[in-house]
Amino acid sequence: MSEGRRRWGKVLRILFGVLGVVFMVIAFRHTWDRSQTHAFPRWWYIAVAEVLVIAGLAGASRGWIALFDGRGSDRALAQAFYTSQLGKYVPGAIWQAVGQVGLSRSADVSLAQATTAFPVHALTQVAAGGTVGAALAIVGLHLPGWIRLLAALGLVLVLPLRRVWMVRVLDAIARRFKKASSEDIPSQGAILRSYAWGIWTLVWSGAAFALLAHSLDAANPAIAAVPAFAAAWTVGFLAVPFPSGIGVREAVLIATVASPSGAGPVIVASVVHRLVTMLGELVMIAFTKTRTTLAR
Repeated sequence: MSEGRRRWGKVLRILFGVLGVVFMVIAFRHTWDRSQTHAFPRWWYIAVAEVLVIAGLAGASRGWIALFDGRGSDRALAQAFYTSQLGKYVPGAIWQAVGQVGLSRSADVSLAQATTAFPVHALTQVAAGGTVGAALAIVGLHLPGWIRLLAALGLVLVLPLRRVWMVRVLDAIARRFKKASSEDIPSQGAILRSYAWGIWTLVWSGAAFALLAHSLDAANPAIAAVPAFAAAWTVGFLAVPFPSGIGVREAVLIATVASPSGAGPVIVASVVHRLVTMLGELVMIAFTKTRTTLAR
């Protein structure tokens, strides 16, 4: 990598990090204010939920790294992934993508590879969310039949993960945009590994939500809160205009989580989950930054 590109990459990381942290603080404060209107989980539930979220986040970057089939530095790709997560708190809906692609260049992967990997990664995450959310059709016996049917249809989201279909779509795009190339699409094995890591992340993150919901008597049965969270996360992820799916996720959770105490505790569990996720993201950013620094 040339010295000039390395310098600009460092400037980009600093600017992106500062901007992302500023908007994360704003989102954190707004989320914290919302949590004060109802009872709060006890601190040990929050501490365990934090551990569960970090366990999920630890696997989240592996889904991104897997798409490069061993090309580039795993440490740099992980650092780029976690830092780019700050972009989802910035209004505009494009900054996470810009950060994830741009910052990954520091891992010595090409712009074409990173640009192509991003939509593939988005597809694997959505497919993972649909897969975990589909379990709601089995464990969500308290729900109306039409909601369970919609949850089961989440399995359809796995279909776009077939590489041959991705190649056809990108070849069609390449005829109009010369820089696009189907050769940059990850292998089928890499796509499936990324999908598996997505499932890992959502199961752990969903378990954290289920624990918080259980502590507030907001989920019955608590196990159903795991796929309910995955389904809500997927809908929120697809609701691009809403930063981090704020509002949309909560609406889906209210519809899919049977709370004996009403909607209030469900909202609080979701809000606290967002808070521990924000903290977990900062922990992973610091961890990967420290690991990369020590490796030099």
